[in-house]
Amino acid sequence: MFYLVGIGLKPEHLTLERYTSQYSEGSFEFLEALLGRKVILTDRHEVENEFGKKLQKAKSGNVALLVFGNALTATTHIQLLLDCRKFKVPFSFIPGISLTNFIALSGLQEYKFGRSVTIVQPEANYSPDSFYDFIKENQKLGLHSLCFLDIKQEKKKLLSIKEALGILEVIEGKRKDSLLKKSVLVGIAGAGSSKMQIKAGSVNDLKRFSFNSFPQALIICGSLSEKEREALNALSV
Repeated sequence: MFYLVGIGLKPEHLTLERYTSQYSEGSFEFLEALLGRKVILTDRHEVENEFGKKLQKAKSGNVALLVFGNALTATTHIQLLLDCRKFKVPFSFIPGISLTNFIALSGLQEYKFGRSVTIVQPEANYSPDSFYDFIKENQKLGLHSLCFLDIKQEKKKLLSIKEALGILEVIEGKRKDSLLKKSVLVGIAGAGSSKMQIKAGSVNDLKRFSFNSFPQALIICGSLSEKEREALNALSV
């Protein structure tokens, strides 16, 4: 049996995928101590290209891939289940807790969110900005945009809210747009941890506020109801 687990079970082989997010609280060592088991760390390359060998072990034994948050948000994990079906490997999916479980704490209504995006850290010869187009489309429909912030595991670099706002401002400068200045924004840091922070305000408000916990996320609000405005006022910087 293959288990796809949103972070334990009884598998003989436990592997933790660490490229889609990281702990908001706790550590890898704490997880091993809690489980009383050895956990193998893996990266994106292995999950996408070499995990088939472990799936074969799941035909006769128990193998688990531990994933931060909702394990089926990433296309790679869906492919693993497709591979299980293809090679007749029995599997079980156990959902976990994701950032999306906490956005309602902002007071924003979940059904008013449009397409989620990831704000990507620009690099040399690589500076995508298509996520901004989706934010604009959401705005036209009056919908909120949940923005995940990029993670570079190989560099141990997590994008911060302040950095994400800077990236968006550069894009707006090139396009001569002013979406950010016209929008109410919400910053979420350390979701699910004892140090979780949720604050609302203008782009300058959020740039000045000290978000200390990671991972972080940004919400760009669309049309707001009276009740949503009341909730955001209570979270204002």
